[in-house]
Amino acid sequence: MSNPRNPATGMQLALHLSYTLVAMLLLAGCTSSPEKPQSRQTLPECGWLPNCINSQSGRGVQASQPIRANAEQWQQLKAWIAQQEDWQISVDDGNFIQAVVKTPLMGFRDDIQLLFLPDDQLIQVRSSSRLGLSDMGTNARRVETLRNQLMP
Repeated sequence: MSNPRNPATGMQLALHLSYTLVAMLLLAGCTSSPEKPQSRQTLPECGWLPNCINSQSGRGVQASQPIRANAEQWQQLKAWIAQQEDWQISVDDGNFIQAVVKTPLMGFRDDIQLLFLPDDQLIQVRSSSRLGLSDMGTNARRVETLRNQLMP
């Protein structure tokens, strides 16, 4: 039987509680793949965690600018995405793409949704991490990578 006055027992308890708290925080940041948008005009909003950006409804750290593109550039971007080893397209409905992206270092699965609005010549984008409270800027960098694919 352990002695509650033993400092080692107190340290073990504190360590156990710390691990439990970290696990709970990580699980609180877990999400599943986003739903396909109901409308052909809007992407799903981000949740309350700062691990998502959205060019249509994001605010603060969740905000991003849409990507300017014409129909030819949209097709070029779709072809580029299809060639990426760490990207897997799960839905391609002409003007909408949903893909799962594996992060290079840890292999986390993130989600990206792109909605091309041809009349506006814009690609609305939503990029979100499935795990963690923060994405450490990964989603913003991913959107910039997409944007850079269309630069001359």
